[in-house]
Amino acid sequence: MANIVKTESGIDLLQRFSVRPKLIGLQVEVFGEDGPLPGDVIEINEKDTNLKTILLTQWIIKCILPATWKGVQIGGLEVGVVFLSTDHHFSSLNLVTLLERKLKRTLRQCQQLLPSSGLTMMKEITKDSLRRLSLYESFCKTELLFNFCSTKTFILSHSQSSVVIVDSLSAYYWEDRLSASTIQSLEKYCQSLLQCLIEKLKQTNITIIYTVQQFLREVHERERSDAPLFIYSLSIENQPQSVIHVENRRTASKFSKKIESFKGDLLLRTEETIIFIHTGCISHNETTKRSSESARV
Repeated sequence: MANIVKTESGIDLLQRFSVRPKLIGLQVEVFGEDGPLPGDVIEINEKDTNLKTILLTQWIIKCILPATWKGVQIGGLEVGVVFLSTDHHFSSLNLVTLLERKLKRTLRQCQQLLPSSGLTMMKEITKDSLRRLSLYESFCKTELLFNFCSTKTFILSHSQSSVVIVDSLSAYYWEDRLSASTIQSLEKYCQSLLQCLIEKLKQTNITIIYTVQQFLREVHERERSDAPLFIYSLSIENQPQSVIHVENRRTASKFSKKIESFKGDLLLRTEETIIFIHTGCISHNETTKRSSESARV
């Protein structure tokens, strides 16, 4: 048997030992108190809804806002985000609008601030937060692959960046399928792109969030996927009320939550049904139900 020697560059070595900001508290109702962990891969797919982009926007706002500002608790994670847009549904203007709305609610609770000083502080925080967001746009698969390389270069030089978001991996599926010599399923197509991104960002401890259009995926495709690369899978659908189904492969569990919209924000009801999975089978006898008041995403 031939000996296999693995090598790594000095940059890879430094990245392996580097510490990036964590995403603790990004979405407690979905990822728990300590998640998601560095290096986790999160899939979001939707069917018959337009809530995917809203959810991503709220997560981005949570990430880029500072934890505190001049002694005032803001509640952000102060984390850099790289956003790769292929669907072009993401709106920077909408993000700024929602971010300022959130800041107004937060600063309004700070009684020692005068109205004029609160407005000035809101502008300062907005400007500071937007520095942590980097947006790359792609209009074909070739540009997307090129942006994967650009993302790696950017991540290596920005130690505060902890999240890469791709919306979505399935954007160019039919365009590439028509020009390809062999027919490839959507599942394998997205998995190959995801594997390419993971290889580019290996040893950086970056959390990857990607989206897939559910209506393009046939049911049997996911069932035949032997080893999915994601740790969390979030499926959003109407039945008839908006519901998010979460699969956690780390704890081998599944649960669902109802989604409500209030003043442009998504609200998650904490009523849930947890289904534990054993050796690939779902045990309906080990179902637990919990309910409490509504919680904000």
